[in-house]
This record gives sequence, structure tokens and C-alpha cells, in this order.
Amino acid sequence: MYEQKKKNRTIVYKKRCWLMLAAVLILLSLVLLWNHRSEGRSRVREEQDLAKAFQRAADAPTEPYPELVTYTLAKMTGENNSFMPKGDTFENNAYTRYLKKKLNVQNEDVIEITEDDNYDLFVQHLIAEGKMPDVVLLSDLNLLERLVENDLAADLTEVYEYCTSDRIKEIYGSYGEGLLESVTFDGRLMALPSTQVYAGCNLFWVREDWRVKLGLSEPQTLQDVEDIVLAFKENQMGGSDNIGLACLANLAGQESSNYSMDPVFGAFHAYPQIWVKNEAGELEYGSLSQETRNALEYLNGWYEKGVLDEDYMMRTTTEIGKLVKRGQCGAFFGWWWAPNNPLLAAMDGNSDMVWKPYLITDEDGKVNSYISSQSTRYVVVRKDYEHPEIIMKIITALFDDARFQDDSTQEMDQYQLDGIDITARPLVINCDYSDAVFRTTKNIRAVLDGIMEKSELSTLESVYYDACSQYLSGGESVDLWASYESRLEAVELIAGGDLNYINQEYVHESNQTVSQDMRDMEILDFMKIITGEEPITYFDEFVKAWKRNMFLENVS
Repeated sequence: MYEQKKKNRTIVYKKRCWLMLAAVLILLSLVLLWNHRSEGRSRVREEQDLAKAFQRAADAPTEPYPELVTYTLAKMTGENNSFMPKGDTFENNAYTRYLKKKLNVQNEDVIEITEDDNYDLFVQHLIAEGKMPDVVLLSDLNLLERLVENDLAADLTEVYEYCTSDRIKEIYGSYGEGLLESVTFDGRLMALPSTQVYAGCNLFWVREDWRVKLGLSEPQTLQDVEDIVLAFKENQMGGSDNIGLACLANLAGQESSNYSMDPVFGAFHAYPQIWVKNEAGELEYGSLSQETRNALEYLNGWYEKGVLDEDYMMRTTTEIGKLVKRGQCGAFFGWWWAPNNPLLAAMDGNSDMVWKPYLITDEDGKVNSYISSQSTRYVVVRKDYEHPEIIMKIITALFDDARFQDDSTQEMDQYQLDGIDITARPLVINCDYSDAVFRTTKNIRAVLDGIMEKSELSTLESVYYDACSQYLSGGESVDLWASYESRLEAVELIAGGDLNYINQEYVHESNQTVSQDMRDMEILDFMKIITGEEPITYFDEFVKAWKRNMFLENVS
């Protein structure tokens, strides 16, 4: 009996143990289930919070992304690594580091090609192969039109409204409606154009040490230019291989490049490669005018006399920069910023080299130039890229915050002082007020003269004020000279001149845009006239062929 009771107690005990174990297991399962559900709810909340943070960043120009956002980029670069400091790259430099800190964005470059090395052609190949990067810089409005037609470009209408600052909108507004309309298709904004800040006119940049040594008068007219250039060649200044007046095959300059013949065309009231209105208010393509014909005939005379570089047809901006540095070129037409490029690099290590700008006028003492509101560069975002607003945030960070509000831009400010080329930026476009050049110089001069306080200057203006002030106080570095010579000497020379501006008319209708093939034809035909391969009467044949081809392109 006792054994039976003991056996029963053992059985009951074991059952209780099993029941307790089961209860523990059930409780443990409930705890695990609760934790799993809690973790799931936490993950959902985290994902929801992350999505909200991304949405806030997408709606606000200066809000950083909650996680690093990378974008593939077709990167236009500059020669010599854009003159960046050793160790800096196009993916890791003052601009990209600032943007990563400010916005948490990073470019991953698919290609890194200079403009001279056919950047545009590489971009076209990428697009044709179906490998369009997230962000692309274009130099051809016709290519943008093709991207839009083939539904490859993202619609930027809404992100422009929500994700650019009021100041950026104000900047674009300073050019009127035409600039943004040039990249608007069926009411939708399909790219972000670079702004063409009014730069005044081309100046005649001269090796002043050579001019003074030869006892030549300061130049004022085209005849003076001819006399100086021929004197430099005849006296073998810099050596027997002096090329004369530097020039690019394009002849007519855009505001992003030096070495044009704009002052020659301007003296004849000719405005090639842009649309202008005639006295009847009708649009005309400037390359077809009688004034352009007269200017080409004059340039042919310069070529035959040896004034114009005999190999101008094959020169690139990079090559001319090297010729300037080697002392084989002592004269060229260029913009106010020529001290930054090419003269900064040319004068580095050449302490005996002195350059000075002069204003060249027509026979009436006027300077004829043009104001361009049309862009030559456009930033496009690939359709279906997850963050199309990224270019708006970058533009706002670099051209609003960094210039007017942010005090943590010392590294980028130093880039400006050191003459680092703008191709160091991820997006090689500009965004500034139409009158920014003259506004900046006026403000710097006002502080130097004690009319304004330095605290009233923008970040960029303050940087250039410091450089100009140091130069005037005896600073001898080439960087300080470049800042002073460009921002004060050159710009004030233009501001004090008697300038007659022609407005380049905004043209967007497809029957008035000029294709690259037709531009190439124009360059080739003008080259034939200038070099004497064809007589000046050939210009009339060019005009007929141009109009015929324009008609055929529009029909097709």
C-alpha cells in the first residue's frame, strides 16, 4: 500500500512538473511572441519614421537626408584635376565634403571627362547604350529635347517649387521668364539651366611687361590690337614661336570661355551665333548679317598679316593655356575672370610675367556687346530616379546657404581664392543674380572706401574683399593678384566703359533652334573665309546653304 501511495505521489509530482514546464514554455512563448511583435512594431515605427524623415528632406531645401544618398553622375572635369589640392578628387573635395556634411549626399562618377576630351560625346554614348546616370550635365539643348521626347528625363516642376529656396527662385527670376522657359516642355520643367551672369564684354588681355618694354601705346582700338600683336611677333617676345593673337575655332564666345573674337564682331555691330531682333522687331540669326560678313573679311586680313594665330582652327582652351604659360602667347580676348583662368596658372612660377586688361572700342568710342539670358549647360535627372529633388538641394546649398548664410564654408572659400576651377563642383553650373559680377565689385569697393561695413558683405564677397585688401596692403601671391585684378581692375574697367548692349533673344520654338551639325557647318565655313581658302563672296553661299538646311531640318 505504501509503495502504491509513493508511486502515485511520484506520478502526481511528475505531472505537476510537466504542467509547470508547459506553463513556463507557454509563458516563454508568449514573451517571445510579445517581443517579436514589439520588435516588429518598432521596426515598422522606425521604417515609418525613416520614410517621414526622407519626405521632410524631399520637401525642404536645406533638410539633410536621414541616411546617405548617393547619385551616379556624368562628371565634366577640368584640366590638371581642376587645379584642386593634392589628394582631392572629383568625388572627395571641398564641395563634395560640404554637401555630404550639409545634406548627406554623395556623387558616384560614372565618367570623368573634360569638355575638350569630348565630354558631350561620352554622355551621348551612355544615353544611347541605356546607361544614363542619375544626374547628367548637358551642353546641348537639342539633346535635352530628345531626352524629353523619349521620356528619359524626370519632371522637375514640383521639386523646383518645393525644394529650392526663395533666394534661388529670386535668382532665376532676375533673368526674366526666358531662362526657365528654355527648359520647359508642355508646361513642365525638365532641367535646371545654368545662369549666364551678365559679364559685360571681352577685354583685351596683354603681356604688359612686353608692351612697356617695346614702348607701345596703350590699346584702345582694333588697330592698336593689331599693332601690339605684330610688334610682339616681330620682336620675338617670348621666343621665335610667338603665336600672335590666341583664338578658338568657335570664334564667337559664350560667357564660359575665353579666346573669342567677340570684340572684333562687336566693333562691326555683328553678333554671330545668337538670335537678335532687327529694326522691324523680327528675329534674325546674327551669323547671317552683313555686319558679320564685314567682320569676317576683317579677320581674313588679320589672318593674312599674321595677327591671328595661324593654327587657331585646331587649338583647345587647355592648349592655349599652356602656350600662355610658356610665353608663346602675349595677347588674347577674354572675360573679366581671365586672371583666375588661365593667368593664375600661367603666372605661377613666372614672376616676371605681367598681364593687364584693356577695353577695346569701335570708331565711335563705344563697346558693343550682348547680354545673354540663354544657358549653355543644363542639369538633367534620370526619370524614375528616387530623389529627383537632389539637384535642387545641392544648388540651394552651394549658391544660397554657402554664399549668404553659412559660416562653415572656409574650405570652399579657399578654393575660390586659390583659383580652383568650377569643374571641381559636382554640378558644373552657376546660379547667381544677373548683375552679380557688378554687384559684388561695387560692394567690395564700398567697403574698401569705408562706405559699407564688411559685415554687410555676403560670404563670397567677404572672401574677395579680404584678398583684395591683402593685395593692396602689399600681398605678393599670385592668388591675391588674381582676385584683385579680376574683381576690381577688370570689372571696374568694364563698368566705367561706354557699353552698348544687344539683348540676345530667347528662342525655344523648334523651328528656330540651331542644331550642332549646323553650328559645325557654320564654324567650318567661317574658317574657310578667314584662312582664305574661300573668298569673302563665299559668305553668300553659306547664308543660302544655312537657310536651306534650316528649312530641311524643320521639315524632317
